[in-house]
Amino acid sequence: MTANLLNTLVGLWLAHTAIFPNALLGMSRDRLVLIAAVATIVLALWARRSDVSTWQSNTAVVTGVLLVILTVADQVTSISDVLMFWSLLWAGLVSATVSLWAALYRPPQAASAAD
Repeated sequence: MTANLLNTLVGLWLAHTAIFPNALLGMSRDRLVLIAAVATIVLALWARRSDVSTWQSNTAVVTGVLLVILTVADQVTSISDVLMFWSLLWAGLVSATVSLWAALYRPPQAASAAD
């Protein structure tokens, strides 16, 4: 549950960074986004151990991997700012949403005992 809550915060930070890129106060956005993308992957893999179903952590891992690929590609070659904005925004929103869902979702005990 802790890993999912931390991943939710990282996802919200990614969305905030996409919307307000100048709020970083001169720090390298690409480097911080890359660190956040790797943190998303690590936290999702950590959360997978305690999740009821693993599709939420799998989704967070995929968004983290796609963001790592896009960020590295942006450092190697120039990628459109519009593509970076939407990719960063959606990666943050999707990982935050599924991580919060995984943190809060606990099926009733009676339903799991009946199965």
